[in-house]
Amino acid sequence: MNPTQPCHRPSRLPRPVRPRAHVRGSIVVNLAIALSLIVITLIGSELGYLFFVKRELQKTADLAALAGAQALGPSDCASAQRAAATNANVNILPGLPRVAETEVSCGHFDPARTTPRHFGAPNAGQKLNAVLVTLTRTPSLLLPLLPGNAQRAITVEALAAQQQPLASLTVRNTLVSVNDAKSPLLNAVVGGLLGGSLNIDAVGWNGLLNTDIKLLDFLDQLKISLKITAGGYDQVLNTEVEVGTLLDAMITALKKSGQTLDVVLKALDKLHVAATGPGAKPLIKLADLLNIETGTEAGGLKSDLQLFQLVNGVVQLASGKSAASVDLNIPSLAGITASVKIRIVEPPQVSAIGNPNLIKPGTGPGTGAADPYGIYVRTSQIRTLISLNLTSLTNVVSQIASAVLAALSPIINFINTVASLNLGNIVGQLVGGIICGGNSCPVSKVLYADALPAPIDVAISSGNGEAYVTGHTCTTDTSKELDVQANTSIAQVNVGKVSDTVFSSSAPVTAAPVPVVEIGYQEARYDSCLLSILGPLLCSGEKWKNAAGNFVDGKANGKKTVVSGLGLTINSPVGGTGTANPLVYRAPAPENLPEIDAPPFDGTVDPSYKAITSQSVVSSLAATLGGIQIRPYSSDNSGLLGSLLGGTLNLISGLLTTLQNLVKNALGPLLDPAANYLLEMLGIDLSKTEVSGRLSCNRGAVLVY
Repeated sequence: MNPTQPCHRPSRLPRPVRPRAHVRGSIVVNLAIALSLIVITLIGSELGYLFFVKRELQKTADLAALAGAQALGPSDCASAQRAAATNANVNILPGLPRVAETEVSCGHFDPARTTPRHFGAPNAGQKLNAVLVTLTRTPSLLLPLLPGNAQRAITVEALAAQQQPLASLTVRNTLVSVNDAKSPLLNAVVGGLLGGSLNIDAVGWNGLLNTDIKLLDFLDQLKISLKITAGGYDQVLNTEVEVGTLLDAMITALKKSGQTLDVVLKALDKLHVAATGPGAKPLIKLADLLNIETGTEAGGLKSDLQLFQLVNGVVQLASGKSAASVDLNIPSLAGITASVKIRIVEPPQVSAIGNPNLIKPGTGPGTGAADPYGIYVRTSQIRTLISLNLTSLTNVVSQIASAVLAALSPIINFINTVASLNLGNIVGQLVGGIICGGNSCPVSKVLYADALPAPIDVAISSGNGEAYVTGHTCTTDTSKELDVQANTSIAQVNVGKVSDTVFSSSAPVTAAPVPVVEIGYQEARYDSCLLSILGPLLCSGEKWKNAAGNFVDGKANGKKTVVSGLGLTINSPVGGTGTANPLVYRAPAPENLPEIDAPPFDGTVDPSYKAITSQSVVSSLAATLGGIQIRPYSSDNSGLLGSLLGGTLNLISGLLTTLQNLVKNALGPLLDPAANYLLEMLGIDLSKTEVSGRLSCNRGAVLVY
């Protein structure tokens, strides 16, 4: 290679030349996109600002409507307009015109109205209850220089209605305390209604009497127990549930409160055990016990119930599902052997909550037209049958027997005056009449009389006590009145022979006469009657005709032929007539007519509770039983008494008076304190029942549109 020869480098490839027009086009596209984004952002900002203004304006209208509704009087719109305008001007955005009172209107809100928003001028008889705020504002533009941007008017409306007043009635038993003598009766009654046995001491029963349970807490816990996640309290009230589940919800709710004594929880545990024992488990609905208006919100359920009344109502409601009677293992009543059966004819409704404005005039109890919005409570209606076997009272039996033996001659004379019996001659004792022997001796009809051959039944059908709201007045928050009508139907007592079939229906009970003394004869003769040296007949070998027709030794083996009975019967009302007692609950004293959610009264006597009647069935029962009359009836070998005998009563008037006094004294133990307490506990004595009234007039306001 020649070094002097020049070196040739490879030449570079020429670079492509981009057209300037293409570069300029790319810049224009990017600029257009950027400008579009800027415009969109500006428009979005303007729209966002308008939405913000509308939201704030709506909030202002909402708060103003609520303030106006709370200040609204039944016929006073001016106060509501001022309150709404004042509230709105505090909350309105700066820069917007102030709110005038003319932008606030008053009227009546009713969901049944067909007008827009269910709002309009009140109809006849209606009152102002709602405030409508209508605001129209044109806010300044955020970007006034934006091409095409123009001011826009924004209109918002808010309608607030006053929450309706809420009234409640609660019925309770006024048992003050339970002692060791009374607790066995309560155990027998409540345990029997539950279908089992119960052993709660006096301390436990007193704990139930002196403890209140919050209705809302109870329903909330029951809602959890029933696993109800959707729906309100209406579903809880209308769900069929066992008694054990209800008692368990009470126990849990009281435990959560942390303020319940252990003795109360232990008593409820024993009730729970009795309710979940073997046997049928009737399903009940709380709506049958608690008459709460459909749709009532939680705020209207913040009332208290006496725990004893709630438990007793649940137990009676469950027992009332069965048409059968319940046998109670009642301790001996002052030495008298007694069996007691009861049947819940109609269970109680212990509490009612509702809107008194919805009550329809001319409907409700006594009108024949039911009112679905009625605020109504009632006591249970119970039928009780007490069967008394007085034969254990040997002193009474012997006294009656002695009275009869002392009056054999008058009885014989009376029997012989009753032509319908056609018995021939009856003798007081077997006597010889002629000289005879064996079958030739004459047969005589020898009178006998047995004392208290059958138990005496006392059936008591309790009258029904009811109370319902008839009107209310809400002048101010503190000046208010609740008018309640309390009625009682008449109780009935039947004494005599009462069949168990009375428990298979709710038809009136009628007692048949029951024999106090059974009267009849036995046929007898002597084996022989001989003339003695001294002249009179000497008879020997008394023979008594038995059921086979043979004459045998021993009077006890002789057949008894029943012909009559001195019987007693009572089919009488107790206490005269039913009662109608208007009750008026009136504030300003708040304890006289508390708010729905007011705590229980902490004084000695709660003035919000009023007696449903002053008429005591127990005291009237004493007078009724004191009117016992004993009369002679026809009878037969079945022992059942038939029609009244038409003989000459003055022949035995002395005996009848004596027997009446003896039986009245024997029935006296039925009216001892233990028996009285049984009748009171069963709800038969309505003078031991009280009704509480509560009313909340101003419950605030709520937005409805």
